[in-house]
Amino acid sequence: MAKKGYRICGLVLLLLLALTIPVWGETEREDGYYTMVNEEGEVICRTSHQVGKGDQYLSADNYLYRVEEVKEDTAHLRLVRKVNLEAAIVPSLAARIGTALSQLLARGEEYVQGENRPVAIYHTHSDESYVPTDGSSSVHGNGGILRVGDSMAQTLQERGSNVVHDKTSHEPHDAMAYDRSRRTAVELLKKNPIALIDIHRDAVPPDEYAEEINNTAVTKAQLVVGGQNPNMKANEAFAQQVKAEEDKKHPGFIKGIFYGKGKYNQDLAPRMLLVELGAHQNSREEAERGAAIFATAAQDVLTRAGASNRAVGGGSTRALLWIIGLAIVGIGIYFAINGGLGRIGAKIGGTTGGTGTDGEDPKEE
Repeated sequence: MAKKGYRICGLVLLLLLALTIPVWGETEREDGYYTMVNEEGEVICRTSHQVGKGDQYLSADNYLYRVEEVKEDTAHLRLVRKVNLEAAIVPSLAARIGTALSQLLARGEEYVQGENRPVAIYHTHSDESYVPTDGSSSVHGNGGILRVGDSMAQTLQERGSNVVHDKTSHEPHDAMAYDRSRRTAVELLKKNPIALIDIHRDAVPPDEYAEEINNTAVTKAQLVVGGQNPNMKANEAFAQQVKAEEDKKHPGFIKGIFYGKGKYNQDLAPRMLLVELGAHQNSREEAERGAAIFATAAQDVLTRAGASNRAVGGGSTRALLWIIGLAIVGIGIYFAINGGLGRIGAKIGGTTGGTGTDGEDPKEE
């Protein structure tokens, strides 16, 4: 009995740990930042995101690294491969067939072609601000990040795109912010957007994002893809196509793509993007100019559904499979806690008059 009790406690702890990983991944450090270094000790990136073993980072020059270990404030990376973004975004034959089938199934409904559907913008961390301009890194109820969102929205609108910019507050800036902003994202999805962008700023030294384009100071951008969601591959394809387009016009402007634990609400749809523009010590004006450059270069990708070969609302099938998978895991844990599948079957057999072995306890190992 004691061994069975230990097993039950262990399974419960593992389940709780699995449930908390996404929340942990979505939080940010409050006391500094992580420095990611390659095997030669060269700095690849600095980020305020929580970093753990297994996370990945695609650098500005498109080298993919994997986090092998984290020691205090340093994440040690291993080079995985050089990524050809142009090749990575070419849809496979299976994806093309899937798109064609989706179009057939969508007859009678408005299918995604992107002509009039809006780009939706919102802010999970609506208080985020820029110290040189706003006087603080956090302005309750009216963060400087909202003006950065305005700049992106205005640029897209001036170029003929339909935009919805939601400025709902999701304060406080804590581990539950993504749960609160999830309600906003769900409401925005009801407007049938072609893309949904969550705009943030980072919290690292300002030189990490400092850039000059056309003799004007701007901030670079960083993209974030969450690994704890069924739409991860579609969101990755979307982020990579955005980066590939930006790379053509302003090489190095997208300083990288961070693949972290957590969902970042990206499990809701396959064309969701988290964009970080500048850090708290950069000026807001620089971030606003960075947002305008981002929107100008990436507009065609943002307003075209072909980036991930499906609609924003087209991830329902994979989401359903994700839910079914979680249900199977839950059933497996239930069986393990109650003595295994054989014993459950035996009990059912005994209840229905079958030839089970009800009443015989399995041997403890």
